[in-house]
Amino acid sequence: MSNIDMTSSEVHKNLFRLSVPVLGLTLLSHLGMFVNLGWLAILSNEHNLPEIFRLVSLIVGVLAATFTGLLSAVYIYANQAYGRKDHVNASHLINYGFGLCLVLGLCVSVFGDLLSQQLLSVFGVDEFIKLQAKKYLNVLWVGYIFILLNIYSSLLSKMAGDTSMMVRFQIVSFVVDMICTPLLILLATRYHFNVVQATAVAMLIACCSGLLVLFRDFRNFPYRIGIAFWPARGFTENREMFKLAVAETINGFSLNFSFFLFFIVISYYEASTIVAVTSAQYVMGFFHSLLVGMVAALIPFTAQNIGAKNLSNIKVGVQWMCKKVLLVALAIGALTIIFAPYLIDRLAVNPAQAVNVLSYIRISSLPWAFLIASFPYIFAVVGMGDTKGTMLLTFWSMYLSNLLPMYLVLHFVGDSTIYAAYAESAAHLLTFIGCFLYYRYKMAKLEQAWHIESPSTLPLPVAA
Repeated sequence: MSNIDMTSSEVHKNLFRLSVPVLGLTLLSHLGMFVNLGWLAILSNEHNLPEIFRLVSLIVGVLAATFTGLLSAVYIYANQAYGRKDHVNASHLINYGFGLCLVLGLCVSVFGDLLSQQLLSVFGVDEFIKLQAKKYLNVLWVGYIFILLNIYSSLLSKMAGDTSMMVRFQIVSFVVDMICTPLLILLATRYHFNVVQATAVAMLIACCSGLLVLFRDFRNFPYRIGIAFWPARGFTENREMFKLAVAETINGFSLNFSFFLFFIVISYYEASTIVAVTSAQYVMGFFHSLLVGMVAALIPFTAQNIGAKNLSNIKVGVQWMCKKVLLVALAIGALTIIFAPYLIDRLAVNPAQAVNVLSYIRISSLPWAFLIASFPYIFAVVGMGDTKGTMLLTFWSMYLSNLLPMYLVLHFVGDSTIYAAYAESAAHLLTFIGCFLYYRYKMAKLEQAWHIESPSTLPLPVAA
């Protein structure tokens, strides 16, 4: 296996080799989602499919954010240990992560089964949609442990820098999903089973197939894979890791809550504003997920170079990634402005609101590129294991620089869609500036701290 050494001096080459497959695999994942929706639409009489799966993703996201913060922290600290060649600690943390997958997967399954009905009841949608979402979730909870193991194992392939492992896993999952989904939908239709549940079963089969491929490939992993249920060191020695776990949990909740508040504020603007925001998210959301998924390669990259104390690598890597995604996002924004009239027509926007929606997209599309360019700084801070920094950037990007401008413009300027577009544009620019400044501040602090440290001192995981 040809692994990428993320701590080597070939920063541009390493990030390119890691991020491009991630981009392609994210595209494949989106393609699989659209194909499955297509199979459901063609082979069954189901309606409201986007609404059903949107509810499913919201419920799973809320419950997963409750339990998986510790797993995220373990992964970051395992990368730091891996980067500084602390093989004993890295091996144990990796296997501790597998133990957590079993425990957390069981917790999500149990609490999901108990709470999903109550969580679904708060949404003001048709009861049939809620019922179908609940049926899908009933299957999902049964196999959630395998989903979590699948996600964590794929993260380890990124940690090892093994792109071939990543590609094999994703392609096998995709092919199995493409075969099983239409087959199970046809069987469900013929034997009068629920077709939405059939797609959930197909997804779990594909997930387990990919997991088998990953476990086979782990024979070539740098460390022996096993299961551990307690950190090698006690709670006191690992308190920074647990602090980061709490921060990641709070961040997950905060992110979902900020989206909820954002749409409440938007609802007080004129009627075309929420249509404009929804239309823009349909257009830009796909590219957003692709680019952010690619930028996420900076998390293991930064963590390993923090462990190895290669601040110069981090500087070069973050700057390179920021420039690249900014240019790509600006190009996407420019194309969106050009094709906005066609997109609005395809989205079936009310003609009475089309002018305002068009103006919103044209005003906010280029500033959106700076929102995307802020993620390299956010993910670099996450990879550093900076507990306070991750919470600060979440609060800044989701509340102070996002919700606050929207609220102030609404109350002191006006409630037009045009004003909302300018407020959102200002929010994107403020997010970029704040994330950039904090990243520079954190790097300066690390340079100062490590400059006075004795060279003989064994580097430890970075604390907040």
